[in-house]
Amino acid sequence: MRQFFPVACADKLSKIGLLVKARRLALGVRQSDLKVTLGVSEHTLRKIETGSERVDLRSFMLVLWRLGITETVFASLDGMEKTSEITRFTNEGETHHNIATKRVRLPKPKPEDF
Repeated sequence: MRQFFPVACADKLSKIGLLVKARRLALGVRQSDLKVTLGVSEHTLRKIETGSERVDLRSFMLVLWRLGITETVFASLDGMEKTSEITRFTNEGETHHNIATKRVRLPKPKPEDF
C-alpha cells in the first residue's frame, strides 16, 4: 500500500492545494510570511499547495486554519456526529463520545489454531 495512493484522494488534495494557494494569494500572504507565523517550512507549504500526500497533518491543518479555510474544506463534517454517517456504524443509543473510546479486539489465538 505504500506505493499506491488512490486517484480520488490525490484529486482531492490537488483541489485543496489550489484552494490554499488561491486564498493565500487573495490575502496577499507570502509563503515566507506563513513560514514565520506558523513555523512551517516553505518546502512544506509548496507541497501543500501542489497537493502532495506527503505532508504532516499538523502542518496541513495549521495552514488551513491560518488562511481561514478549515470550515470550507471540512464543511461536510459539520454535525456529522448526529448523522447516519457515523450512527450507522454504532449500536442503538451509542453517542459519538463512546465511539471515540472503542477499540477493535481480536480473539486470542488458541494452541489448536497452530
